[in-house]
Amino acid sequence: MSLLMPPSNQEPPGWMRSGLRRLTISVMRQPKLTLGLVLFSVLVSVGVTAGFLKFKTERSDLIDPSTPFHQRWLNYTESFGDSSDLVVVVEGRNPNRIKQVLDELGQRLESQPEQFANVLYKVEPGRLQEKGLYYLRPDQLTTGLERLEEIRPALEGNWQYLGVEGLLGGFSQKLNSTDPQDQLQTLTELHQFLNSLDHYLANNQDYRSPWPEVIEIDPLRKQQANQITYLLNENGTMGFLKAKPVYARDGFEGAAPVIDALRELIAKVDREHSDISIGLTGIPVLESDEMRRSQSDMIVASVISFLGVGLLLLLGFRGMRHPLIALGMLLVGLAWSFGYTTLAIGHLNILSVSFAVILIGLGIDFGIHFLSRYLQYRHEKRPLFSSLVRTSESVGPGIITAALTTALAFACATFTPFLGIAELGLIAAGGILLCALVTFIVIPPLIAFSDLKLPERRLPSPYSARSLRYFLTRHPIPIAILSLSIITGVGVKAFTPQEEGLKLN
Repeated sequence: MSLLMPPSNQEPPGWMRSGLRRLTISVMRQPKLTLGLVLFSVLVSVGVTAGFLKFKTERSDLIDPSTPFHQRWLNYTESFGDSSDLVVVVEGRNPNRIKQVLDELGQRLESQPEQFANVLYKVEPGRLQEKGLYYLRPDQLTTGLERLEEIRPALEGNWQYLGVEGLLGGFSQKLNSTDPQDQLQTLTELHQFLNSLDHYLANNQDYRSPWPEVIEIDPLRKQQANQITYLLNENGTMGFLKAKPVYARDGFEGAAPVIDALRELIAKVDREHSDISIGLTGIPVLESDEMRRSQSDMIVASVISFLGVGLLLLLGFRGMRHPLIALGMLLVGLAWSFGYTTLAIGHLNILSVSFAVILIGLGIDFGIHFLSRYLQYRHEKRPLFSSLVRTSESVGPGIITAALTTALAFACATFTPFLGIAELGLIAAGGILLCALVTFIVIPPLIAFSDLKLPERRLPSPYSARSLRYFLTRHPIPIAILSLSIITGVGVKAFTPQEEGLKLN
């Protein structure tokens, strides 16, 4: 009997079994073409992912932008900008040394406007003179307008108004006022005018204006205008520098390149000042570190999960050939899932980036069920082709049902307004369905190449765990008590008793 002997033409009952039978026969008749098309689709998926998949690195990307509270926040940031600043903390015992380091760091950041904006580490009031009117009281502004109105003729070019005759005439008119307060003010101005004339006649090189200031300012404030105030704490032991990072918000790295550049600069300055300690914090730093940690943890977890699954497959199937087939199926499913994510959503966030670990743990189950049943049929002396078709007919509906129910469970997460969880659920649901589809497209042609000339006696027998099953069935009560004790112990550790109730750890 040939290993590729076709099975009976009798159609199995049920549309699902019939469809899976036809699919398996189709891929088995053209295994090279099937695997070639699969490889091409994998390359396309990888290319689409590498070229178009974006990463959202901010916490606000986890929230549905259509919610009212998030809309208010977006409107606020459009008008006033967000407060996501990098904060450099300079710590030391000498305030002057802290100021020196702040000046050095601030000047270097100001020289790189393509990476850092709104650098703030000191306040120079002298630079605020152009906006000084914003700091005055309403009564001061009113007095200033009245005095400008008094000298309007001179401002309009009538300089005769400032002549001695014109001024004396003006003083004479004001002294005729019936208001004692106006008379006193006029006498004061006249006295200042006469003192100015007397002083000028005595020394014409030293002119003193006789006119009152348009707006009177506190002398202490004038003195403060020439002082520089650094951002220090009350004890003068810590200084602060704030800067806004400039970066593209649709890249996976986010503000990471800017943060790395700042950390390199901080390390360089820190080495030059051994008595000063310099640190870096701020929301962009926290978000960047979270995204980097998520990325590295995802890679590490995916590798560990993939290797762990591979090791268990080696132990379970007692060989290399069929575990490698299952892992190959899983890699194709992951590649398709990344392509699906790129087309369906277009980006990943700090939560959905972990979907690969989920697919590795759940997607491999379909391949395990398929291979186990296939090997069972082969050990029953069935031909290769017939075993594969029969496997699809027998366990195929169960695999499809499991995939649909699991995908439906993940898809329910899309109803939550928390966008991070919703996107993770949508990606995981699609990935589960793709892994189930890959099981029937990739595994049969791979088995056709690997087992074509392999007799039944050389096929591995999956580990059946007979000893373990025997032990569990012989001692059900102790096993149940032990299991309940473990569950209770873990559950107790998850909560901490408090006065107001239990707190989840």
